[in-house]
Amino acid sequence: MKLIGKCSVFVLLTFWLLEYLRANYLDRVYIFDPVHLQDIGKDVISNNPGANSTVILEEVHKRLKDEYGEYINDLNDEDWVFNNAGNAMGSMIVLHASITEYLIFFGTATGTEGHTGTHFADDYFLILSGTQTAAPPHAKSPEVYKPGDSHHLPCGANKQYAMESDSWALELAQGWIPTMLPFGFLDSVTSTMDVWSLAKTVKLSAVNTVKNLLKGKL
Repeated sequence: MKLIGKCSVFVLLTFWLLEYLRANYLDRVYIFDPVHLQDIGKDVISNNPGANSTVILEEVHKRLKDEYGEYINDLNDEDWVFNNAGNAMGSMIVLHASITEYLIFFGTATGTEGHTGTHFADDYFLILSGTQTAAPPHAKSPEVYKPGDSHHLPCGANKQYAMESDSWALELAQGWIPTMLPFGFLDSVTSTMDVWSLAKTVKLSAVNTVKNLLKGKL
């Protein structure tokens, strides 16, 4: 019992320290600004009226590459992977991954619904095409997010969400990114058994995180 008590105290102190650092210091190492990313998304959407999602994603990626250079990965078809998390399924490509931030394109060609997860990070979901709806437990009607809207899920919050077919977003997470990984991986182990997508996601995340650490990006 004493060992259990000591372990509980250690876990609580660890979580307190992580949250203290996240709330007071991590913003000093962030390179992305969610407001600026939303401005880029709105710009691309307004400059390409009627364009399909492929064009929008490619144009947003070009803008990101121009501004952030080597911190943004290339947009290769072979780097897209399925992502199963919180009973929702979609496709994603990692644009940036580090200890404190990730930036991805995430979306679905067919539509999906699930749980956002509860994370040690702030999540900003910028809709580029299609529609996302979301709701906290008490809601009787959904929040609706259209192209150009940014859905902010604060650290520790969670919601139910859904995306209609052909919906795509630029997703930015800022906080302790490694703590988010179990949510993104567990469905592949306990449900889909899609070990190929899991292995590919782990590889891409690890390679990008190490690559950015070597550049001095925490």
